Amino acid sequence: MKKFLCAVLAAVLVLGLVSCGGGTKKSDKPQVAFIVKGYQDTFCYLVGQIFEGYVKEKYSNEYDVKMFDGEVNINTINNLIDTCTADKFDVIIVQQQDPDAHVPYVKRAVEAGITVIFTVGEINDGGASIYIDCDPLQQGTLPAEYLVSQGILKSGTKVAILRGVDASFHSIRRAEGFMSTIQKTGADLIANQTGNWRTSEAQPIVESWLVSNPELEVILSCNDDMALGAITACENAGRTDIKIIGVDANELGCIALKQGKLVATVAQPTILYAELSADYASQIIKGQKPKSVNADSVLILPNNVDEILGTIHGYSNAQIQAIK
Repeated sequence: MKKFLCAVLAAVLVLGLVSCGGGTKKSDKPQVAFIVKGYQDTFCYLVGQIFEGYVKEKYSNEYDVKMFDGEVNINTINNLIDTCTADKFDVIIVQQQDPDAHVPYVKRAVEAGITVIFTVGEINDGGASIYIDCDPLQQGTLPAEYLVSQGILKSGTKVAILRGVDASFHSIRRAEGFMSTIQKTGADLIANQTGNWRTSEAQPIVESWLVSNPELEVILSCNDDMALGAITACENAGRTDIKIIGVDANELGCIALKQGKLVATVAQPTILYAELSADYASQIIKGQKPKSVNADSVLILPNNVDEILGTIHGYSNAQIQAIK
């Protein structure tokens, strides 16, 4: 009797696992993976969300999408590329974290017959992958040169730089854009530190700067998230005189710009990154070979920030006007 009951319980357990998804059949549609650099990176997460919504609207009958969180970590992203390769996805879309570290993983995917698309970045793989990108050097140069045009950044100006993750190509190149402008103007760089793209890490860094370098006048941040941390630190210290710029034109960055707390930011082609990735996935599945794209970024100031809030972040005119 005991043996019979055990057999019955085992059968029930197996059936239960199957009903809970253990034996769920995989969709017959082609499979596309989208590896977000990190859900905590507000800009990259936004691109992923726009991509997912666009696919549901336009390509839901053509292919299925699975989203992955790369956790802003090179090893995590690389492991996800390997996992997606082993799972035989038809297309893998990745947001780049490092131009070199991803290369062997991408080449393994390509050797397995999988097309890899990089969006918000590109890598040094000799053309093995397709990319949709902008020049991060331009993204650093645009807002820095705007500060020069406004007489804010000039010879002798006391400047600090908030870098992103140091291994990140976009952080390196944006910081180079800042540095080249600083050197051309003769401004005085008094601090230069990584905030790892994060608001929470940037704030205490700037709080420390305000104590050790009270003469600080300008903060150049490699993204809006860190700029927001700088804004909070300055406000808490009563230092609303310090001019701060960012990059990405994310939602809170645009609000800070409209409120006069941020001097300028830079908009990458967010919709292009998202929608062209989806279009390219469709073309690849159909046997076509799309070409890589390198687009321009746009300087965002108070006179054009409303457009970004409306078109990218979905704000109504009434909501935009209500921002104080």
